[in-house]
Amino acid sequence: MVMCVVNDCDSKSKVYFTIMFHRIPTKDNERKNQWLAALNIDLRTPVESIKKWRVCSEHFAPEDYLENMDRVTHTTVRRLKDTAIPTIFRAQTGRSGSSPTTSTPQKSRPAALPAEFKVPLPLQRTSPAKTVMGIRPSAALAPTWTQLDPHNIESAGMDISSTSAFDISMCSEPAADPADTSFAPTSPSTSTTGSTSSSSGPLGGWKERKWMVNESKLMELFQKCSTCGTLMSEANQTIHTFCSRITVSFTCNNGHTGHWESCPNTRQMADNNLISAAATLFTGATYTDIAEWAGLMNLQIPKKSTFYNIQACYLIPVIDAAYKKQEYMVKARLISQTLDGEGVQLCGDGRSDSPGHSCKYTTYSFMDDSSSQIVTFDLIQVSQATSSVAMEPMGFRKGLEKLLDEGLAIEVITTDRHPSIRKLMREEYTNIIHQFDPWHVAKGMKKKLVAASNRRNCKDLAPWVKSVSNHMWWSCCSSKGDATELHRRWTSILYHISGVHRWEDNGREYQCYHKELSPDQQQMKKWLSVDSPAYKALLEIVMDKRLLKDLQQMTLFKHTGQLEVFHNALLKYCPKRLHFEYAAMQARTMLAVMDHNENHSSSREQAKSAAGLPRHNVVFQKQSKQWIARPIYTKTTQEFRDGLMEGVFERRLDPTVKYKESASHVRIPRLPANIALQPKPSKEDVLRAYTSRFKGPSERL
Repeated sequence: MVMCVVNDCDSKSKVYFTIMFHRIPTKDNERKNQWLAALNIDLRTPVESIKKWRVCSEHFAPEDYLENMDRVTHTTVRRLKDTAIPTIFRAQTGRSGSSPTTSTPQKSRPAALPAEFKVPLPLQRTSPAKTVMGIRPSAALAPTWTQLDPHNIESAGMDISSTSAFDISMCSEPAADPADTSFAPTSPSTSTTGSTSSSSGPLGGWKERKWMVNESKLMELFQKCSTCGTLMSEANQTIHTFCSRITVSFTCNNGHTGHWESCPNTRQMADNNLISAAATLFTGATYTDIAEWAGLMNLQIPKKSTFYNIQACYLIPVIDAAYKKQEYMVKARLISQTLDGEGVQLCGDGRSDSPGHSCKYTTYSFMDDSSSQIVTFDLIQVSQATSSVAMEPMGFRKGLEKLLDEGLAIEVITTDRHPSIRKLMREEYTNIIHQFDPWHVAKGMKKKLVAASNRRNCKDLAPWVKSVSNHMWWSCCSSKGDATELHRRWTSILYHISGVHRWEDNGREYQCYHKELSPDQQQMKKWLSVDSPAYKALLEIVMDKRLLKDLQQMTLFKHTGQLEVFHNALLKYCPKRLHFEYAAMQARTMLAVMDHNENHSSSREQAKSAAGLPRHNVVFQKQSKQWIARPIYTKTTQEFRDGLMEGVFERRLDPTVKYKESASHVRIPRLPANIALQPKPSKEDVLRAYTSRFKGPSERL
């Protein structure tokens, strides 16, 4: 996570912030000293430390930026002027003069709120308040019931005259599903004006605590009139249910009337409908799972058609906007890195939604090596490519061209050994260094070793499989970019595995890098004889011509391990056994990106026990057939979801967003629905030609 170097500044690189982070200029010595003097940092601070620090945009004036329109995203792009110097700071004590010791200094905690601090009570409105910037969201009151007096409506602060901002499209348009009663408009005259207190949490709002209450227990609250205490009969009560919301209107024998509703509404839509739909998508769940869970409990939630309408009009657009903000910030940092003369190093990998050659979607993602953040991704549908195999190189080319067009100076790209991607890099991107991931190479080599060790006369090779795989990693890690040294270290396994630890090659004497083995250790090892079938099988794998050639592109020891971690998070939001429409698949991938970038922009800390010791989990590994200890890390956070939930209600308050109208949906590329070569026939023709092998000849006719 990137943090501002300014003391007492709490700016962090969260996905829902629009704050930019700038590097301190180091190429121009005079400008660097001006920045350091403004930041009250020692001018003798080493440049290596300065390069790690960032200053957020909160410390620059608006006139320090140039604004241009981005042709791709059609959004305003701000860039810092070359003459800009940070000038805006809080009232604070100066530094001692010594430079910070880390790239992300420890932030001081904000001062505790004074004892007299109180949260102002929200005022419920029947229409959103207008501001200079547009629509300001009004706070929603907690569920309550109150007696209505038509003479006191004005004194209660309720505006029932302004209804122009209401979205009446939900009332005038027919429902997509006739059985869908998840929404019903509420008359402005029955708005809630009371309030309740909560033992914890803010009053009202989507974060307010909610409870599951049985209907019989709920109706006990309406057995007596709250004004005069007179018993009320069920005949004087009118109950309306709108899926997640229930309303009760009542009249007692003395003529007192009242109205109660289980949740507030935002522009006549029940808040709990929005919240339940948003919580389903934002957590990576599916409506089918939630509906089955709720159905077993007889818990009322929005119907299927309502969920997908809310998803299309409110949820997906909010996800798209939040993702583009985060993507812009990540790319802005890399562009700043390019302007400073530092090359960008990326790794890329594709992920298909089903194994084999039957996938519909392939997601190709690019990750920044230095921060482990996803820079961009491209979702390819099979109908866009000639085959399933061609989808990954198509996504690679599309994403790489997009990054190059946006001004990133890409120096190194690490991928697996996909033949089509290798050809692309060799023929079209010769100025970019192409590296292979040692994990993929070692994985393929390990499969060959296991297959060879399963032969009848090569059983002695089995104990060495793990050692040979580890030797591949060590060779790539310790060669320090020298291809010749990497080749020599890799092939040295042939000497070691035969019990030879000192040898001569091309007139020079070499030896193994491990410690000297004692005679007892020498006898305990099961060395392979040079004439044995196991050694010859190993020799064939180690000296494979393709493998030795690929070693030249593994010298920088770049790997895509963090991308595999992202793919694991992608399984949560986009399970491979489920199908999603293109817009939903894209939005769920964006959620996975925001989740990953929030938790993996810096290394996760290992969890500790109550005694302060690192926690581990002992598991049995199926492949190695050994018990191993795996570290347990701290739990991940999903703070970006709070910003998404706020965005959903802000979008609902926007009167220009019309429910169930396609103009309010996110635009997606026009893609063929399937890969069929013939047009879709009518259902009657298909049924007429349908035959089953379980029917007899007479039944088929």
